[in-house]
Amino acid sequence: MADKSLKPADIKKIQKQLKELRGFISDIEKLGGEVPKPLTKNLGLLQKAIDTGVDIGDAAEEASASLRAYEKDLMAACKTVDDEMQMVCEAQVTRKWQARSAEFTLDYKNPESVTAKSIKKTVQRYAPSVICKHWDYCAKTDTK
Repeated sequence: MADKSLKPADIKKIQKQLKELRGFISDIEKLGGEVPKPLTKNLGLLQKAIDTGVDIGDAAEEASASLRAYEKDLMAACKTVDDEMQMVCEAQVTRKWQARSAEFTLDYKNPESVTAKSIKKTVQRYAPSVICKHWDYCAKTDTK
């Protein structure tokens, strides 16, 4: 089965084409032409869908990295016990991978989950910046 996922280059191409389309519409309006309202509305919805998809993809990557770090810390903690208990500890960590994966995907109360991160990214994108800067939930923190 062929890989049908969008690559970052595909997303950039779509965004560029959407920007060009908006430019054409602006040119038509400057020349006195009338552009159907449903077209401009649907272009806005398409932009929101693209932005939301990018936010969810970014959130999934961040949550995956957080989960890997968390599991690495759990396995490191297992190395602090004697050899016999270390195997038991590692088995318990490994046994619960599915539950942790679900939590890091769906639990909106876990700030490291895909759901929580995508909600936060959406709020950051669409909340007015004046409000978002003073609201702890959506204030951007650049750690890079």
